[in-house]
Amino acid sequence: MDGALQEPCRSCWSGGWARFRKNRTGMAGAVIVTALYLMAVFAPALTPYDPISQGSLPEMRHHAPGGDHPLGTDKFGRDVFARVLYGSRISLAISFLSVTISVIVGALAGAAAGYAGGWVDSVIMRFVDALMAIPRLFLLLTCIALFSNSIPLVIILLGATSWMATARLVRGQILSLRRQDFVAAAESLGAGGRRIIFRHLIPNTLTVMIISATLRIGGIILTEASLSFLGLGVPQPVPSWGRMVFEGREALLGAWWVSTFPGLAIIITVIGYNLLGDGLKESFDPVHFG
Repeated sequence: MDGALQEPCRSCWSGGWARFRKNRTGMAGAVIVTALYLMAVFAPALTPYDPISQGSLPEMRHHAPGGDHPLGTDKFGRDVFARVLYGSRISLAISFLSVTISVIVGALAGAAAGYAGGWVDSVIMRFVDALMAIPRLFLLLTCIALFSNSIPLVIILLGATSWMATARLVRGQILSLRRQDFVAAAESLGAGGRRIIFRHLIPNTLTVMIISATLRIGGIILTEASLSFLGLGVPQPVPSWGRMVFEGREALLGAWWVSTFPGLAIIITVIGYNLLGDGLKESFDPVHFG
């Protein structure tokens, strides 16, 4: 019986992946994202330089791209290429973990609101509306100012301030699924609310959550870069794309490469995730394929 109840989820996945493999936009985004993660994982094999160790000053200061330093060096003589590669580990890990937190919290809140309905739905959604009314960057700056900034804190704050939109999407999906026959069948068999939510409803919202996550990772990366640019994100001396852009702001004319290449990395990553998200949405969202 469980297999029959899970049929909506299985049919959506099988058809969706078949459409996604034919979607050029989505596949292009998948290639970009995969390449970025591979470069992050194999960073030690791609460069011999330590991203933190400073070079000999003033000989190694602001070397132009070329030779032993394909992307040049910064004001401390550190290799920009190495810092971009190792910085990808930080930026990609922060964005992935933050989005994971936001999706889990948003899915639980949205599922509880959509299935319970009534006053529970009203309380949860009014709380969501109140949080969405608070400027996110202001909230992040306030929290980081109250505590010493660290990578775990940045991850938790980014995840805790980005789950509301996912909650609204999941709630809408649950409200639609709540009226389906397979939910009524589960209830008639005596399944409790918790089992119905985790066994039958949430699995049928996975596509919505994945699409939401991929479309929001780009925004998370930009937010983390903004915090690092303001000096409130990843602490020194850990390399981060946003901090690299911040560190190169004073030499944009004489050493343009210090800020340009991490900035391009941010742009490519955001574009890759947006393409991937658009492809997943076109492949799995019923609105796009009737």
